[in-house]
Formats: sequence, structure tokens, C-alpha cells
Amino acid sequence: MFKTDNSLHVFVTPNVVDAASIGAAVSGDIFIVDENNAVISDAEITAADHPGLLAIGQKDADGNVRFSPRFKFANITKKTSQEHDIDREEQSSIFGGNGSTGSIDAINSNRYTVRVNFKNNVSLFSKQSDLHFFEYVSDASATQGEIADYFAQVMSKHEKFSGKRTGKKRASVKVERFSDAADSTIATTITTMAIVNGSNIITAVLASADLATIVVGDYLRIGEDGHVTNVPVATTDAVYKVVSKPSATTIELDQPYQGTTALLQESEAVEIITAAAYAASNVGIRVMGLEQDYKLGLIPDAGNQVTFDLNLDGWGSTTAVATTAAVIGDGHPRAIADLEWFAQGSAGAPYRHGTMPNNADLITLFADASLTTSYNTLELQIDLEDPGHAVAGSGKGKMTIVLAALSGASQALVTTAVAVTPAWD
Repeated sequence: MFKTDNSLHVFVTPNVVDAASIGAAVSGDIFIVDENNAVISDAEITAADHPGLLAIGQKDADGNVRFSPRFKFANITKKTSQEHDIDREEQSSIFGGNGSTGSIDAINSNRYTVRVNFKNNVSLFSKQSDLHFFEYVSDASATQGEIADYFAQVMSKHEKFSGKRTGKKRASVKVERFSDAADSTIATTITTMAIVNGSNIITAVLASADLATIVVGDYLRIGEDGHVTNVPVATTDAVYKVVSKPSATTIELDQPYQGTTALLQESEAVEIITAAAYAASNVGIRVMGLEQDYKLGLIPDAGNQVTFDLNLDGWGSTTAVATTAAVIGDGHPRAIADLEWFAQGSAGAPYRHGTMPNNADLITLFADASLTTSYNTLELQIDLEDPGHAVAGSGKGKMTIVLAALSGASQALVTTAVAVTPAWD
């Protein structure tokens, strides 16, 4: 007695198969059926061969099948396939040196200010300014190192700038220092050096002679991921100042470790920069967004990726801020998972969960938000037949069907069937 306009139906699967029947399909399989629910195995569907009503279906692990609304092939108005190969990137803003080029203008008795204004959705009233202000007044013999040290230390004490990646006090960004100074190997007798994200303590298991080579006041260059595969650190890896050696097996850094937790087992994974070499080097600071907490149906990915404006004042001829914009990544698993979840409303589950009466079999979600690869998508825009009911209003309804799969091969059957040349071919 009514028609639904602009409904959205999303099918996500690792498999698109040409099954002989619905019974032969397995969980996650997508297929096209005719008005008698017979699976269509045509290499290419045509309006002439199939003038009747069609539907796209998907089977779950319990044998239930969810169908799209019925439609006629001739009423598909637009068919679009997209290969999503754009990797997700977090915003990165560097000022001064990046480890290879650039520098900070060391000005005596000068006031340096940094303003960071977050623009992503962080609260109910997210349109309000979330501005953070940091400043440093240099002494009468300013150096690049002292300026960079101050901002790295002070900024990372703030909860949003701490680099912490988990828990209730999860940071929005990490703050790292870079230096173009040459480094040297600590030792060749490292058993393990344990570094934990958000902690300024390194637990080092070294020979006593090797540990003695790490001097308070020197700097350690450590990679973002700890380089556990024994990839030598580079000048574009962050540096940390050694402020104390609390025990024979621990080293205290001047700021929390900004990288991921790692167990270093090779000498190349962490190296020493002497205090003198650091003082003579060009240095800089990077503020970089971190991946935020995500919960399907509660905390969406869209709008939650960290973005910010970073502005400097009083920095003289310091190399200007170089910003790489955040990229959410087309076909990102989180985005597809959110889309699939949202589309359940058009499938008869307005509350998007399966605990309501008659909804229990409607909520089977196939998208895996934890994946590191993108989904390819096929979008069909379809006109629905006018129901012709007096209370429904006249005119055709409209519907969008999105199919998402992890590879072009898994979508080939459907794209071929609906006469689309896939973007990934």
C-alpha cells in the first residue's frame, strides 16, 4: 500500500558465485535470482531474456537469505564500478627539519608559539573550536635543539598530544622530533629492548658495557614501529633524549614513546646520537594524526579521522609547516562496514540490531572493519515500478544497491551479469 523512495541495500562478501541454486550457495555468497527465486547463471543478463522481476540475494551461515527489493533489469538507470586502491593516510604537519631537509630558526630571547586547532568531530558540540596553544621563550643563546626539545616534551604531556593509542586517554596526535645528525650503533649484544607506546621508560637488556655507551643527555633514534625486522633506522625516524638511567636495565626518555609498542632485538633498531651531534644538527617537529576509536553503529569512521590546523608565530625563517592532508581511503573497511550497518534500516531493521521482534534474521553483517585492504564496489541505481496504489502516491520509487567485495575477481560474475566493465579490469 506504499512505496519506499531512495532505499539503500548493501551486500558485502568475499564471494560472488554462479551457484546452481540458492541451496548450493554458502554463507556470504551473493547471487541474482529471477521472480521464481531461481539463480540466474547467464553470462550476461539482458532485458529481453529476463523481462520479469529480479532480485539480488545473500545467504548467511544459518541458511537465511536476504533479498533486495524486486526490480526489472530494464529499470537499472546507472551502473558504476569502482576499484578502491587509495590507502588511508593520517594528517601529518611538519615544521622545521624533517630529518633530511629544513631547519628551525634559532632566535635569541624570542617567543615561539604553536597553535593547533582540531577540526574533526570530537564531541557533541564538535563545531566549536578545539584550540590548543603552546609557547616557548628562548634564552640568550638559543639553539634549534632546545626549541625542539621544549615543544616535544611539553606538547606530549597533553592528553591529546601524548601519542597514546589505546584506552580512555587515547591521544588525537603524536608529536615527534627529527634531527639530521648522524647516529651510531648502540651495541651488537642486545638481547631485547622493550619499548611501550605512551611510556617514557625503555627496559633494556644489554651487556653492562653496552648499556654504559648510552649516556644521559644523548639521544636515541627509534623507528615508528621499532623496526623489529632489523631495518636500520633513518634520519626520518624520531629521536628521544635520554634524561636518566634509573637502573641497570632501564632508560628514561624525555617524552613518551610515540611509536607502536615493540620488542627490539637487533642493534640496528635503535641508535645513538651524541648530545654534541644533536646540538649541531638541524631539527624539526611533526604533529601527526592517530587512528581513533571505532565502534560499529556507535562511533562512525566518517568525520572521526583527526584533522587540524597548525599555525606558527614568531618562528622567523623556520621552514614552514608542510602538511600532508588526511585521506580516509576509498572503500576503507570501516566505511563499508558503516554503510552496510546503515543500510539495514531499508531491510526492515530500523534500529539496526537483531534483538527486536521479527528482526533477528535481518542483521547479519559481513563487512570486516579490521581489514587492511580496501573493498571494490559496484553501485546500481534502479527505478522501481509504480505500485499503482491510491494511498501510495503516483510515480516510480528509486533504489540503490551497493555490492562490495575484496577483489575484482570476486565481483566479476555480478559485474559481467549486469553488463558492467569493471573498473579494475
